[in-house]
Amino acid sequence: MSGGAACGCCAGVSQRTPLEVANRPGLSAIAYRVGLHSEFLASLVAGLSDAARPGLRKLGTRDEDDFTIALLDAWSVTADVLAFYTERLAQESYLRTARERISLQELGKLIGYRLNPGVAAQTYVAFALESPPALPAGASRDPGSAPSVVPEVVTLDRGLRVQSIPGPGEKPQTFETVEEVVAQPEWNAIPASTTRPHTFVGNETTAWFEGTGLNLKPGDPILLAGTDILGEQWDVRTLTAVTPSDPPGGPTRVDWTPRLGSVSPHVDPAPHPQAYVFRKRLDVFGHNAPQWAAMSKDFRGNYPGATDGHGTIVASDWPSFGLSRAAGTTVDLDGSHPDVVVGSWVVLSLPTYRELWQVQEVTELNRAEFAVSGKVTRVTLTGGENYEFFSGEGAPRNVTVFAVSEQLALAEEPDTTAVSGGSLDVDADVSGLEPKRVLIVRGTTTAGDEHAEPVVVQAVEPDGAKWRIALVSPLSTAYRRETVIVHGNVALATHGETVQQLLGSGKAASSFQRFALAHDPLTYVQSSADPSGAVDTLEVFVNEQPWQEVPTLYGHGGRDRSYAVRVDEQGRTTVGFGDGAEGARLPSGTNNVRARYRTGLGAAGNVRPGALAQLLDRPLGVKGVSNPAAATGGVDPEPAGHARESIPLGVRTLGRAVSILDYEDYARAFTGVAKATAAVLQLRAGRTVVVTVAFTGGDRLDDLATSLRTHGDPHVQVLALAGTTETFRLALKVAVDPAFETDEVLAAVEAELRAAFSFEARDFVQPLYRSEVDAVAHGVPGVLAVDVDRLYTGGTPALSDRLLAQQAGVDAAGNAIAAGLLLLDDAPLDWLEPMTT
Repeated sequence: MSGGAACGCCAGVSQRTPLEVANRPGLSAIAYRVGLHSEFLASLVAGLSDAARPGLRKLGTRDEDDFTIALLDAWSVTADVLAFYTERLAQESYLRTARERISLQELGKLIGYRLNPGVAAQTYVAFALESPPALPAGASRDPGSAPSVVPEVVTLDRGLRVQSIPGPGEKPQTFETVEEVVAQPEWNAIPASTTRPHTFVGNETTAWFEGTGLNLKPGDPILLAGTDILGEQWDVRTLTAVTPSDPPGGPTRVDWTPRLGSVSPHVDPAPHPQAYVFRKRLDVFGHNAPQWAAMSKDFRGNYPGATDGHGTIVASDWPSFGLSRAAGTTVDLDGSHPDVVVGSWVVLSLPTYRELWQVQEVTELNRAEFAVSGKVTRVTLTGGENYEFFSGEGAPRNVTVFAVSEQLALAEEPDTTAVSGGSLDVDADVSGLEPKRVLIVRGTTTAGDEHAEPVVVQAVEPDGAKWRIALVSPLSTAYRRETVIVHGNVALATHGETVQQLLGSGKAASSFQRFALAHDPLTYVQSSADPSGAVDTLEVFVNEQPWQEVPTLYGHGGRDRSYAVRVDEQGRTTVGFGDGAEGARLPSGTNNVRARYRTGLGAAGNVRPGALAQLLDRPLGVKGVSNPAAATGGVDPEPAGHARESIPLGVRTLGRAVSILDYEDYARAFTGVAKATAAVLQLRAGRTVVVTVAFTGGDRLDDLATSLRTHGDPHVQVLALAGTTETFRLALKVAVDPAFETDEVLAAVEAELRAAFSFEARDFVQPLYRSEVDAVAHGVPGVLAVDVDRLYTGGTPALSDRLLAQQAGVDAAGNAIAAGLLLLDDAPLDWLEPMTT
């Protein structure tokens, strides 16, 4: 017995393989191995002692260095390897356990589901055109001496290529325009109008005049005269402030006092008057005459008209001491004033009363009266009233004449209001902008952020000297007016570059011919017509005749000129044709099958604003290009994790939406949608299916809503909304096992919390419980205890047992409220500390 025990010939006499394979439903991984290396080796060694193999009885050794045992060990290694890969193959055979994209792709094919191939980004690009050069006067007309011809109008064709300037770690991305646009240099960058017509109203104290060198200063009298002078629609005011424009070159602002208009009698100012400045304040002849009473008695007695017929002095002041010796409404201005001309305005001013007149006649003469003499300018006036108010006794001393009127050009007042709503006012002539044309509005929002958005023209109409652009939909935000620029030469561009390829030659004797595309990836563009939300850009021509792409050739007749697109396990795209029974065969010919398609797609196309700045194609007259807004909508091919969830959705919806769950599943399978939830709400418009979604790569709410209406019940109202996000904050203490490094455990706890409460891990309207935080933290190795000190939303710290995410609902105005996500705030935790005893 001792010898037998030493050789080990009685050890391992029972079979240990194959192991029983059993898996309960719902597992994320399955066990499918019939044995491991040690178990295979034990079974083979046990077979050496099998009575059915008498020839092996003489092999008494079980030493590992024995040749026979080594051979069995080698077979055990082989069996272990085969069992491992058999289990991996079994894993890839089930939707829940498959990990390889190709496996999910093939599983999806079994039920007619195609993994979303991704979609190309898109954006609007604005082109800058050169203005035609002005031909200098007297320029030579010799051949070749004239400047190059630049067209005034340029037609930007489809397919113009624009490339991005890559940033660090990026690659250049090529975009192509997908629409034809008629462009003009005047529409490169149209500033929003920064002024508005100024209508004068009562109590006005401000106006703006065009120009800067107006030689205005405080104290200057100005006239604002309407058409009804006799109706008192005029005002003379004295300037109190003159403010040049900032920046220079703009209008000059003036302020005056008192306010415009009259209370008693009530007179409103002219709403659109003409403006004048009076350059001179003039005195009437005799204003400097000595006092009559100060003159000697002999002088007064001998002064003509001062005495009665008996020599008694009866004049209390200078005789005929008025505005003029001439009859009628005349004024003798002291001195020579050749700049007082016929047709100009003058104002006769008393300390308590003013009246406006117009010069009808001007005469210069010499006059000697009132103990003074000199040259006077006699002005005959017309158009005014109440002349007798100024011609009374002592008039020359009290009357001041504002004369030498110089007309000023009234300017529009600065418009400091925000640009918002459904229209834009511009100074440039935009009469050529047709309805439905897309423009880009760019500027700084009232919140201080740079923003750009596309808008659609509804109509263009003149508004005085300006033009008003009415929009189909109002602007999404309010902009600071002085920063707003409207780009008119705008075209839609999508990611990808067009290539032409000769696929090969058709052979009528061959069935199911296949051709591979030479360039990958094939570009898919956004579409609301397809349930997936994306369609490819492939066009196939046979003998220069276009053939039709179909999802599958099954069910198509032998004369149907159709082809199907497939992606193999290496990710290569192939084009397949029929056999004459299911789809037509290709006709024979030499290189008679060609394709035109675009290559390039995915999130790499979501370039930043201004990145698309290189023109690969430069039509005559185009000098530059840019994308004022970031490119959006680019989505990478569907990842495995997403496909695992989406494949069953295709079976549940079958490409249509009927129940409320169908609407949610349909939206979830739409390209670019990461999360979705649906609810029926009673809105102002009636009962509506409100679908809340979260996109990756860009907002495609309109496309999704159109697709839902197309493939859903036509009698059901559908509204697609972007989900909201609310963040919560927390603070906690953790008791750490002394056998673990405290810092590493705390770091692991924070990492697990951020992963568990991230966008990827949470669903719409999913609530948060404090017990979830405890469970996640307890799942980290080395954590003995957890004490949550804070759990709250908003800015007020608190400790809540439960936080609720936003539910889809209806506000007080009857509008839909989107559902929300509740995520952990990206800011550092309030605290995460080791627990102390």
